[in-house]
Amino acid sequence: MLSKRKLINIGIGVGAVAAIVAIVVVILIVRGGGSDSARPNITLEEVINRVDTDRPREDGVQPPNFVAAQVGQELVPGDGVLTFPNSQARIDITLAELLRVVRTTPDTLWRLGEFEDNQDAIIELDQGKIFLLDSGADGSSLPVQVVTPAGTGSPRGTWMSVAYDPVTEVMEVECFRGTCRLENRLGTRLLTDQQKSKATIRTAPTEPLYLDPIEVEEFERPPRSQKR
Repeated sequence: MLSKRKLINIGIGVGAVAAIVAIVVVILIVRGGGSDSARPNITLEEVINRVDTDRPREDGVQPPNFVAAQVGQELVPGDGVLTFPNSQARIDITLAELLRVVRTTPDTLWRLGEFEDNQDAIIELDQGKIFLLDSGADGSSLPVQVVTPAGTGSPRGTWMSVAYDPVTEVMEVECFRGTCRLENRLGTRLLTDQQKSKATIRTAPTEPLYLDPIEVEEFERPPRSQKR
């Protein structure tokens, strides 16, 4: 038979193991809850004329199936947004209490890439032009990258537009306020208040130039059209 002292030691050991297991379970639950709370909240807030959205199928084989967008519709990473002539959309993205507004101009196609806590947020722009209005401070720990075939544009707590023409293969970044960066495999340019730069698949970003008055006005005026 086991002595009283041995039984006490065994009981202490079992209790210690149970306590460790309980702590691990609590940590996993807390981490899981944090992961859920860090997921982005992406909502279609405004639709002007014709705007479609697409959600890829799980098998990844089916072709895109764009359908009419609805105000209040929730989007998730992987979804695409397509605007037609004379059409615009506004999408609000909230991640870790940081609000970003994406204004989509006519004839534009883009898709939501990765949006996770402690990672860069990715927007994939295939054609057209989007405005990214960021409420965060310069040097945000959750930067956005607008990726095109010709390069990548990144704002730092500022207002920025990115345009890409698949025919000419030219992308342009306009930095309205704060600091922005345009980079590709051939070079990098830093832009500040009301500067712009261009790049192509085969050329490095150009020397920054200042926005003209019409380009400045595009940032300052709200969309003007009949809402659907």
